[in-house]
Amino acid sequence: MQRRIQLILLGIIALITALHYCGVIFDLYNTIFWFDTPMHLTGGIFVGTLFVYIFRIRHNLLKTESVFAFIILGIGFTVLIGVLWEFYEFFVDVLVIKRYTLLHAPGGLHFDTLKDLFNDIIGGAIALSFFARRTLREKKK
Repeated sequence: MQRRIQLILLGIIALITALHYCGVIFDLYNTIFWFDTPMHLTGGIFVGTLFVYIFRIRHNLLKTESVFAFIILGIGFTVLIGVLWEFYEFFVDVLVIKRYTLLHAPGGLHFDTLKDLFNDIIGGAIALSFFARRTLREKKK
């Protein structure tokens, strides 16, 4: 199981890297308005799967927690990583790309940030519910 999840994580991060590379090189983030949405959904799936790998597979933690508690903790982990990622995106826009200044960010940025966080959470919930269903099936056997 550990090797299988490692390969899944590697595949997801390879997909994200390839799509992000294409998005930057071909300016897809600015020309295709919805391009960011599947990126954040996939990122959320990656983080949810990473949570399962770290806390259930690698370190054998949270095994005694209920499935509901495990999903809540996993979504919390996904939110934490998503918020940190949004801070990263904001500071890259302000300090590296210099798209706008720190105090003069466009109003649409708030909507984009909330949409990105929502998509991160949905992606994480998809991954966590997949593993939760699997755990429940194994407990019934």
